[in-house]
Parts: sequence; structure tokens; C-alpha cells
Amino acid sequence: MLPNSEGLVRVRSNIAGEVEIRAAVGQVVLMGQSMAVVEGDHEIESLSVRKTSEVLELLVEDGTEVESGTTIMVVREISE
Repeated sequence: MLPNSEGLVRVRSNIAGEVEIRAAVGQVVLMGQSMAVVEGDHEIESLSVRKTSEVLELLVEDGTEVESGTTIMVVREISE
């Protein structure tokens, strides 16, 4: 999940499964803080950021079933 030229990062699921959203639009999340969890049939993926970021947009609702590669949210990295 690398930022584009505007510092925006599209956070995607790497597995298929049910999403648990743990962040809200406008929330600042810290490096390593879990923003969402995707629970698949045989594995669980915790989604986090590499740099402190602000959540700009949630693209799926809590409890939604997603496919691998689905964009869950968009965040903007904050310069420190």
C-alpha cells in the first residue's frame, strides 16, 4: 500500500472474507494500529498503515463480505 503523489493510500484486503471496520472517517491512525480486520475461511488479516494517517473515506460497511483485492478505505499520510 504505497501512497500516490497526493499522499493518498488505498487500503486493500489481501484475502476474501468478512470485514470488521475499526476506524472512522476523520480519525488519525498511528503506524501499526489496526484499522480493519478481514476474517477469511482459514486466515485473518489485520490492516494497518506504515505512517500516521487520516482516514478519508470508508468504501465498505462493517460486516461486509469482500473479495481479495477489494479497497476497504482511503487514507492520507500525515507528514510528521
